[in-house]
Formats: sequence, C-alpha cells, structure tokens
Amino acid sequence: MGLRDLFRRKSAKPAVEQPALARREQREFAAVAEPGPVVEPKRTPPKKTRIPAVPQVQKSTRTETAPAETSPSASSLTWLPQGESFVVQGRTVTGGMVYVGSGAPSVDGSCLEPALVDADLPVNWQNPDWNGDTLGYWPSYDRIDARARAAYLGWLADGRSQAGANIGYVFIFFYGLERRLLVDIAQDKDHSDRDQVLAEIRRLIDIYGDNGSFGYYAENLLRFMEALDYADAETPPVPWDPEYRHWELPPAVGIGVGRFVAKGLPIPSAWALSYLRYHPNAYLRTPSSRCHAEFDELFRSRYEGKFGDGLKVRAPKKKIGFSYRPASGGIQGEVSVTLDSIPDIATIEGPINKLKDIAADCEDALDAYSRFLGRRPDEADSAAAAALLPDELLKSFGGSVFDAIRLWTRSALDGRSQAVVPLDEIVEYWSPGRTEKLAKRDAVSVAALLGKIGVGIEPDVRFGAATPKPGTSAVLFPLLQNSPVSPSSTYTAAMSLVHFTAVVAAADGDVSESERKHLARHIEEVLGLDSAETARLEAHLSFLTTAKLGMAGMKKRIDALSETERVSVGRFLVDVAAADGVVSPEEISVLTKLFVRLGLDEADVFRQVHNLGSGETGPVTVSDGGAETRWRVPDPDGAQTSTGPIALDPAKVQARLAETAHVTALLADIFSEDDSPSGGAQGASPSAADAPITPIHDAIGTMDQAHSALAIALGAEAEWSRVDAEELADSLGLPLLDGALDRINEEAMDECGEPLIEGDEPLVLNSYAIEEMLS
Repeated sequence: MGLRDLFRRKSAKPAVEQPALARREQREFAAVAEPGPVVEPKRTPPKKTRIPAVPQVQKSTRTETAPAETSPSASSLTWLPQGESFVVQGRTVTGGMVYVGSGAPSVDGSCLEPALVDADLPVNWQNPDWNGDTLGYWPSYDRIDARARAAYLGWLADGRSQAGANIGYVFIFFYGLERRLLVDIAQDKDHSDRDQVLAEIRRLIDIYGDNGSFGYYAENLLRFMEALDYADAETPPVPWDPEYRHWELPPAVGIGVGRFVAKGLPIPSAWALSYLRYHPNAYLRTPSSRCHAEFDELFRSRYEGKFGDGLKVRAPKKKIGFSYRPASGGIQGEVSVTLDSIPDIATIEGPINKLKDIAADCEDALDAYSRFLGRRPDEADSAAAAALLPDELLKSFGGSVFDAIRLWTRSALDGRSQAVVPLDEIVEYWSPGRTEKLAKRDAVSVAALLGKIGVGIEPDVRFGAATPKPGTSAVLFPLLQNSPVSPSSTYTAAMSLVHFTAVVAAADGDVSESERKHLARHIEEVLGLDSAETARLEAHLSFLTTAKLGMAGMKKRIDALSETERVSVGRFLVDVAAADGVVSPEEISVLTKLFVRLGLDEADVFRQVHNLGSGETGPVTVSDGGAETRWRVPDPDGAQTSTGPIALDPAKVQARLAETAHVTALLADIFSEDDSPSGGAQGASPSAADAPITPIHDAIGTMDQAHSALAIALGAEAEWSRVDAEELADSLGLPLLDGALDRINEEAMDECGEPLIEGDEPLVLNSYAIEEMLS
C-alpha cells in the first residue's frame, strides 16, 4: 500500500501486510527466555475507558467481529514500564513497555484490548509462527493462534529488533504504545513514560519504517504528539531534514509560522526558510539539496533583501489542527486537536508562491555551482567552485583559495589601471599545483573567479579571446561596476579593430599612449561602446602587445570575402594606421604586406595614405609632443621614397574612420582567436600563413575539431531540420550526419549524462546538455 493511498483512506483501518519474509531460524523460545518469578498483575476494578477531552475523537463506522464479552469482574490491565519483565507459562519476557492482564476491554469497548498479553492464554512454544502465516487482518493478542503468540513473545524477549519479523507482531506491540500515549497519559505531558515511548517508536521506525503501513502510522503518531508538544511551547525554526517524506507541514513549522501571523508580525527569514523547505508544494530543485547550506544562506539573504524584517501575511480564517487515526482496532475514529489561536497559512497560496519565486532565483543562481559539485564533488573548496558562487556567498563559502587570490591581485594592481603578470602565477593561485594546459572551461573559471573580486583579465575567452597557454602573460585590470560578462555585437567587432591596431602599430616597436587614446576615442565615438568595454579593449590591446603577433590561418577566410569587402577591409587598415595622425614607414611596410594578403594592389596603400595627407611637407608635430621633422608625401604612383612618417589631415582621418565602422563586422571572420599572440620565440612562422584553418572554438572533451564545431553550431538553435543539419555537417567535412550525431551524443553522455541531440525530424537540442558541454 502506497503512502498516498494511506492518506486517502481516513475512514479505513490498515490491513496488516503479510509479505513473504524469509523463514526465521526455528528455535525453542527457551533459548531467548529464562524462567523467573511470576509477576502478578495488579487487579483493578473495571472502569469505562474513553479518549481524554483533549484530543477529541471523531467516530467512524467499522464492521468487525468482536470476541465474546468478558466478565468485567475478571478483567485487569497493567502497564509494565521499560525494562521490566513478566512471565508466561514459566518463561520470562524482558523489556517491558507492554500491557499485561486479562479480559480488559479496548478503549472504545468494542473488543478486548488488542495489545494486552494474557498469561493464561495458550502458547505453542514448540512451533512458533515466525512468518506470521496464522495472523488475521487486524491482529489482537487474544485472537491470534498459539503459535503466533509464541513468535510474538519471542520477538519481545529478543529485543524487538529482528529485521525479518512479521509486521503484524510489530503492530500488536505498537497498539499498546498508542494506548499509552493517547489514553493513559494523554493529559500528563511530563509523565516519565512519554519520552520513553516516543523514543521506542522512533527506534521501531528505524528498523521497520520501510514497511508502508507501519511507517505511515508510526510517523504520524510522532507528528501528532509533536503537535501537542508545540501547541503551548515556543520553538526555534526547524532545521531541514532531507529524509522528511510527508505531504504535510511538520507541526512545529505550521505552529511556529502561524504564531507570527496570529500576532500580525513579519515572518523572519529563518522561519520562512523552514516553511519553504517543508511545504509540500514547494517543489525545490536539485541545487537546494545538493548545496543546501549555500541555498539556505542565499535564500535568507535575498528574502531579507526583498522583505526586510520579513513577509507579513493576513491571517486566514481556518485555524491549524492536527489529527491521528490510530492503527489499533480498539480505538475507533480520529484523535484530533484544533489550536484556536493559531491560523493555518498552509491553506492559502500567496505566501508559499512568494517564497517559491525567491527560491527559483536562488536555484538559478546556484545552478552552475550545483552542476559543478555534481561532476566534481571533491572540489567543493576549490577556486573553480568559488568562481561559480553568487556574490552574496563568497564571504562564507569562497574558501582560503579565494581569499589568497584576492589578496594577490590587489597587490599586483596596487592602484594601477593595468598590471601585466605571468599567466602561470594566476593559475597557481587558482589551482595550486596545476601544471597542465588550461582547457577553455578552465579559462572561463579563472576569468569568472577574478570577476568576483572586481578584477578583469585579458585574454578572456568569454569575450572571444583564445584560451591562454602556459608561459604567456596576462593583463589584469579593475572592472567597473556592472561590467558585462559577455561581449556585445559591437564589442566583438571592436576586438578586431584592436587586433589590427596591435598588428600595425607594433611595427613601430611599441604602442604609444597617444595611439591608445586615439583608439579609445574611436571606440567610444564611432562604435558607441561604454567605458567598461573600452577599459577591457585597452587591456586586450596591452595583452596583444606583450608578445609577437601571428597571422596564421587567414588565407581561406580572406578568400571567402568578395572583392568589394576586401577593398573595404584594406581601406579600414589604413584608417586604423592613421588614427594617431601619422603613418610611419614601418606601418606602411606592414600595411603593404596586409594588402598583399588581401589580394589588393599594394600601391593602393600609398594612394590612400596620400588622400589622407594634409598636403604639407613641413614640420609635423606628433600628438605626444615629439621632435619635428620635415617629410614629403609619397608619390601615389610610385614606390615609397621617404623613410620618415607621413603627416595626415586629422579631419580626413576622422571622417574615414566614421565611414568604416560597418566594416568591422568583416574583421571577426578574418582575424579569429587562433590569430592570438604567442610568447617570445613561439610566434607563428611565415610558412604558417597558408596553414589549414583551425576552428575558432576549442575541442570539446575527446572529440575532434570537426565534431566539436558541429556540436557548437547545432547548439546555437533549439531545433534543426534534418536537411539543414546535413548541410551543416557536410560543410564541416562530416558527410554522414547520423554517425556524427552518435559521436556527439556519446560525448554528451560522458560529460553530463544526457544526449545533446534528440529526435529525428526535427533534431531537438537538449538545453541542459548544451549548457553543460559548451560552458
């Protein structure tokens, strides 16, 4: 019988489950019980039994055959406390916590007390019914077979702990515990037996709680007694118990929250969290349990941020109440209690819906962190994990690694706008002892962690840069408030401008401060980037100038451009070189090489520079106040005849720059992230110019570049027609789509336990797998 079914059967009595348990080893009861003195039960006059006024009983109808009535003058019922013994036919049963006597009626008077052990009834010690094959639907000691009595008494004497015992024997014992709590000592909450009986029920749940019937009744009895305890007692917020499986609030939570509502007070965050945790309609997701401490602190923080001292709830009319339907056949109806001073807010949806909204935000904020812990549970204290934490949790859960890298970066910057540092030193703080090359996801983690302490890094793969390599340098810079964590479309184009500037200006042997200022002004005025993106671009430019720049892999990209597009790009190159008002001979040399790569006439370099010239051949004052020199504007139809810089008309330069803003969209297709700098002598050799194109993105897991590129491209859309997917795969050198999809899904299963692509027509992309694989 399922737990939910039991909740719906309020007017029915439980059937004792009769599972086919393994037969217990047959043995004589004498092996577990020793003879001893007979305990004479105390004889008491007959009395009418009833449920105390509090709680109340709601009667229900039930049909069952009652035993023959026993003469009241012959009845007796005595409770044996824990640890006491009694004797049945010369054999001692230890442990106590049972009723002994004879002929005592049940609480409702409909039968003999089911839990009463009558020492005069026959017991078949030679053939105990360990499996309970002879037990009826509602077992009662006076009606069970003599063989069953032997097994029951053996179970009692053996400590009531045998895991394989028939659940009917457990129920007979439990009936006595019910009567003790609900009838005999119901009005005395301080009775010494009370805590002992409750502790015994919890012990029995640990052993027999997996049985649906017994677990349901035993746990509900504990909840009902808990409600009686908390009705008159102030309690602290209830900590979360992940093993709690009921479809109702724990009494302590309902009563505790209800008290604040009854008084018109706001619900404190700790109580709101308890209410959320235990509410049956909360439906919390994995992050709330996998990283429960982080979730709890984040929830309290955001709850207080939204409601201050707490959420105020208008008290509903319904008062909180609790009931329990005893398992014993001798106690009919429901035992119930209503707390007239405490409203039941579980009956209204508004409060829990507001808490669920906050919880959903917290779960979203912790989702990446939770998935990281799911994949790498042993790295909970790592910097990689800290990088995924919401900012509110860094102080509590960032760990010592986070504190160390924060102090180091603060020292490295020392109030400056930029700091060039060895990448290996950053990695050592991020993951002490790591020596292997960073994967893309590692580079994302480093950048995210630094972002948590208000520090940016270039290169940053989140903004289109290549994954940095060991032995290279990186540039740290302070992040402005609300700095983006992903590039805008204009920023992506602007990165290409920075790349071109670095390539051309590096021919001087250095990038001057004036060139950087001109570049920043161009970005702000022409491309419309804000100060945060401008600061990042300047840092990226500094990074590019720390090493030799390579231009490998451009040929095929350039060939894919139309002639008009290549002319536009060439003109843009000249505009960038002219951004500082002067074009040096070295820059002319680099521009000539780039024009050749673009398939353009190198003489156009001189013509375009000539068109930007001021027409003067006298002294030129450069923007940083350098020495004056006289230069001649080059002949547009001939080779360069001057060895000095060319003075340009600033107005013409700015006009040209404004006209070429749209060309930047072409640049990302030519200068991809594989055209990144490499340290020192590791720069690309000239022969690398015609090398095959390397896909922009790093390989995913163990897949090759082609399959990785296909996975990335497919992941950009929620679904694909099969025809379009086949064309895409073929363009990447994967003519057999099904085989390619199988390879990608195999990798996805290894990475995150789910396929990336589902269905056949259309192909549907799994958003969870996309985030797992491509993040």
